[in-house]
Amino acid sequence: MKIAFISDQFFPRTSADSEQIISSLSALSKLIDLTLISAGYRSKPNVNTSELEEYYGRKCDFQLEFINHLFKNIRGIEKLFFSVKSAFRTKSFDYDMVYTRNIPVVLSIILFTNLPIIFESYRPWPSRNIFSNLLFKWLSNHPKFLGVVLHSSFAKSSFVQAGFKEEDLLVAHNAFDFSLYEIKKPTVVRREFDLPQDKIITTYSGRVTMKKGLGRLIELAKSFPDQLFLIIGSESHGEVEKKAKNIKNIRILGWLDRKTVFNLLKASDILYIPPTLMARDVSKNTVLPIKTFIYKASATAIFGPASKDIEEVLTHKKNAYLVEPDNWNEEVEGFKELVEKVNLRKQIGAQASFEMKTNTWDKRAEEILSFISKYFN
Repeated sequence: MKIAFISDQFFPRTSADSEQIISSLSALSKLIDLTLISAGYRSKPNVNTSELEEYYGRKCDFQLEFINHLFKNIRGIEKLFFSVKSAFRTKSFDYDMVYTRNIPVVLSIILFTNLPIIFESYRPWPSRNIFSNLLFKWLSNHPKFLGVVLHSSFAKSSFVQAGFKEEDLLVAHNAFDFSLYEIKKPTVVRREFDLPQDKIITTYSGRVTMKKGLGRLIELAKSFPDQLFLIIGSESHGEVEKKAKNIKNIRILGWLDRKTVFNLLKASDILYIPPTLMARDVSKNTVLPIKTFIYKASATAIFGPASKDIEEVLTHKKNAYLVEPDNWNEEVEGFKELVEKVNLRKQIGAQASFEMKTNTWDKRAEEILSFISKYFN
């Protein structure tokens, strides 16, 4: 089977999405003939697979092609240009199908080629707005649109409501690869970053913005002044940084490589997923975040929301401590209990990490290939 994975992202790129794409393609390329068709700029040299391997730390056995933009333009125009040109590019090769995470690519492939297509998404697109709903209702009956790979059952439910058959939807949770990480002792990591050895450290890692619900962490830090709250991933002096500036028990770090971040997670006592539905239902850009799986792998206790998407992989007092979203009193009381119960923290952290041992990218790739293959039998 020969598949073209088309992505309008620019590789290599430091983001959870690009890491997820390369991890998935690295695993899939062990099983099938795979080509990544990616965006690029004519003003910059395109990378090769060896450079991708060095950047992401993964074996990239897939072919790599670029569609280069003449110059940097409005992102919407870039996406449109890329999607149309990628469709015509696939006509030049003997592909069996196209796989993508980009809606403009889906439409271009359907309009300009005869190739079948699989779409992957973490978003519940049909429930986002009336236009997305109408689009996916139409796609649900299109003969060239084979199906959708979703990152959560929460997202899947919106596609079912739009008219998709269950057998044309696959939930494939994200995964983790322990072999990519060299683990340091927590005491060493804390010393390297001048973090206190004797304080409980609660850590958030990811995009640093109020839209992610980090205002709650700031308030939590005020309620627990004897503990340290660590935020990893700052890229600018935004609202979070301004609000946290004068709070002595909050420490903000900038972007760090994944190995360093993972060691900081393991050196922490609690990992924080803001217990709010703001990022999922208001900002509409986060559903079952990838950090959930990295957090699980670290063996550090997770504190987060008892929301439908999170509860697909986390269970209260089994492998995490979950509280009702947007309930401040429950958040404070629950956090206090987790702080006080050392054995509970160790128990739920160990269980979460144990579960991730079998939640591999290779296993996920096998599930996706099985899902795709049924259309060609």
